[in-house]
Amino acid sequence: MLILLVTLALTLAGGYVTYDSHVDGAETVTEQQTVGTWTVESGFEHGATVTRDTEVFSAGEQLSNRSLYFTTASPELDGTYTVSHDNTDGNAAVTSTNLSLIIRAVEERNGNQVVHWQTRDSLDTLDAVEIEDGESAATTVSVDIPTILNRTEAIQNDLGAAPGQTEVLLVADTTVESSVDGETFTDTRTDRIEIVPGQSVYRVSTTTTGATSYDATEPVTRTIEPTRLELYGGPVLCVFGLVCMAFLGTARWRGWLVVTDRERARNEFERARNDFDEWISTARIPDTDDRTPVPTNSLADLVDIAIDSDRRVLEDGDQYAVLVDNEIYTYTAPPAVDPLSSPVARGTEPASEDRDDATASLSSLLFNDSTEDADATHPNESDTRDSNDG
Repeated sequence: MLILLVTLALTLAGGYVTYDSHVDGAETVTEQQTVGTWTVESGFEHGATVTRDTEVFSAGEQLSNRSLYFTTASPELDGTYTVSHDNTDGNAAVTSTNLSLIIRAVEERNGNQVVHWQTRDSLDTLDAVEIEDGESAATTVSVDIPTILNRTEAIQNDLGAAPGQTEVLLVADTTVESSVDGETFTDTRTDRIEIVPGQSVYRVSTTTTGATSYDATEPVTRTIEPTRLELYGGPVLCVFGLVCMAFLGTARWRGWLVVTDRERARNEFERARNDFDEWISTARIPDTDDRTPVPTNSLADLVDIAIDSDRRVLEDGDQYAVLVDNEIYTYTAPPAVDPLSSPVARGTEPASEDRDDATASLSSLLFNDSTEDADATHPNESDTRDSNDG
């Protein structure tokens, strides 16, 4: 059934591909094509001027983009904010920026930031400044760290408490607008410098939005021709599926797919052989001598006898036996069937007849061999009998 479903699926798939590539033919699709791009970028740079001579710095020396500055040597921090853009149409952009100084006390509570108090002062404003394509607009503001510390202390004294950690932010709220291929875009962003002030040093870091691109698109119609794989692979797949289905039908009609009793018996034996492998030892089955042969119907029955009598099952080719006292319990495996042989050859005789014949053959073999080979001594025979006799 599984093979039939697979061949049916192959036939349907091949038929669909054949119909789609040969009947429907080329496919027309509409896609969005980029006709222009506008890119906006912004950033902060910071620095401080050394105000007095020290052993390591000279007065007037410029320090820039450092993560730490010394409060007494370079108390004033300069922050330069820059907005630039690139327009594939060469159009200018218009930007507006508000630069503010925020001082606040914050605290982390249960994974959330809590702001206990906050002040906000406007430092500078850029209103509708036009920036040519590829150019930038910049503005610089300064903050005095000792002044911020004094102001923070005054606020805490006024409140009578100093909860959380003092945080100083230099914030730039920016709006930039431009057009590409007649389409107008507006970019809104917030960048900032974060300052952790201290009496001896203050630490500085930046958080910026970075570059952002906007694409102007227009619909474009495109024709997709069928590939060679679709043109030739579909019919081949369809014909292959039909041939397989015809073969399966013929095989079923002629009985090639029928599982005969002999094949079924052989399969059941092979499964049992694998399941009971731990109870089976390969050895030469000794002659019956004065033991009584007792045929069993299956390998499972023989293994049950071996387990109940604490013996091993001896395997000698397709012959199996268990020696218990004066009995020799036997079983002969069903003969293997060639799956490529004709149905007649595979199912001429029922498996039961085969088993009876085989069992009779084993009995004959045991008795005849005992007669014919009475004088012959197998090198391991005595050892095998000893092991089964316990």
